[in-house]
Amino acid sequence: MGKIERIEVPAADRERLETLVRDRNTPQKVVWRARIVLLTGEGLRATEVAARVGTSTLTVRRWRRRYTQAGVEGLLKDATRPPGRKPLTAAVIQRVLHLTLHEKPPRATHWSVRSMAAAVG
Repeated sequence: MGKIERIEVPAADRERLETLVRDRNTPQKVVWRARIVLLTGEGLRATEVAARVGTSTLTVRRWRRRYTQAGVEGLLKDATRPPGRKPLTAAVIQRVLHLTLHEKPPRATHWSVRSMAAAVG
């Protein structure tokens, strides 16, 4: 049997969360997060909240944790994520510029994205 994940939602937070849920201009992802916190604050387990909201227990636990750490403001914004690709170093950028301006690729008239990537590594 899973542990009960009860959190205390103060009256001011509860009122703000209910306002977010009722407001027609609130983005749906924020409404969804507010519902998760409100249901969890009522004493429901993560599995019950997940069933009512239509998501996984992992997602319920994630937003519950975010609320306990950052309050209502933590539900309003997405967490920042690292970029998918590492940014190019200054040396690589200099090398690309030099090749573009001063050299031609072998057996071609101009650099393509793939030929430049192969040349620079």
